[in-house]
Amino acid sequence: MSETAAGTSLHVISGRRAYGFSLTLLACTLWGLFPIAVKSVLLELDPYTVNFYRFSLAGTLLLPFVYSRGRLTGLHRTGTTRLRLRLLICAALLIANYFFYTLGVQRITPGGTQVLIQLSTVLLLISGVFFFGETFTRRQWFGCAVFMCGLAVFFYPRIVVMLGGVDSYAIGMGLITLAAVTWTAYAVLQKQLLMNFSSSQIMLVIYALGALAFLPFSHPGNISALSAGNLLLLVFCGASTLLGAGSFSEALAHLEASKISAMMTTLPVFTLLFMWCLSFYPSFNVAAEPFTITTVAGATLVVAGALVVALQKHQPTAKSATSATSAAKESARTTP
Repeated sequence: MSETAAGTSLHVISGRRAYGFSLTLLACTLWGLFPIAVKSVLLELDPYTVNFYRFSLAGTLLLPFVYSRGRLTGLHRTGTTRLRLRLLICAALLIANYFFYTLGVQRITPGGTQVLIQLSTVLLLISGVFFFGETFTRRQWFGCAVFMCGLAVFFYPRIVVMLGGVDSYAIGMGLITLAAVTWTAYAVLQKQLLMNFSSSQIMLVIYALGALAFLPFSHPGNISALSAGNLLLLVFCGASTLLGAGSFSEALAHLEASKISAMMTTLPVFTLLFMWCLSFYPSFNVAAEPFTITTVAGATLVVAGALVVALQKHQPTAKSATSATSAAKESARTTP
């Protein structure tokens, strides 16, 4: 269990910001690739089966690690009934997020998905400042303004198109919006749970419950009809579920939620760059977003603004410095 400052119930970061930055960058890379991969897999599998394998594969990969660290037997002894209920709610929120996201990306493009899902990073930014007691310097607020302007410039043509979207595309937009809201609620609750559970314990519970939730509606045997390429992409979806969510979960223990949210706003850039690179392969069947002067300028502003926020030197108060020192002593137990 992580230590906290006396008189406060807020989770305190460890102070290992470079490590937290690296974990967030890994999550951005995996999540940037994910909508492209799952969009391809959804051409041959239904959303329920895809999510069942995502959770099952991730849980199967994580289980031996948790067991080897002795955290499996101690899971049921950790915390009170109220804490366990919060853990279940946290799991339900992330399961709902994956459900809405998969249904949404089935109806809209990967690029459009990443644009709209940025609502979650904005909401997480607000939660970090108002609920976690985190602060921004003027320079960081300027960085926020820069990357938000960059997003608007980069995706202006797509935003215009989405405003006129109807039918299936409009439904997809609504589903992705729900995914953003549930993800933010999960992130806020999960950050507080890190005071009582390790990140690996939290994710193992979520993977187990997620697999059980989707099993009744899925058709596991249908993977036998998958092409070799989509079978590999399905494995990637499962692996990225573990590595991406695990990296994000662990990053929360070492970096402020507001800075993580700033870095997450670059996800559309990751996705569109990957799509552009993959478009050179003849068998790639997902249309890539065009690169123009406007999109390049927007991407530059997005990256520059995110880096200003994420790399701004932190000036801790005496109280937070003491808390960070205490939390750092527990980081070995939190790190998977």
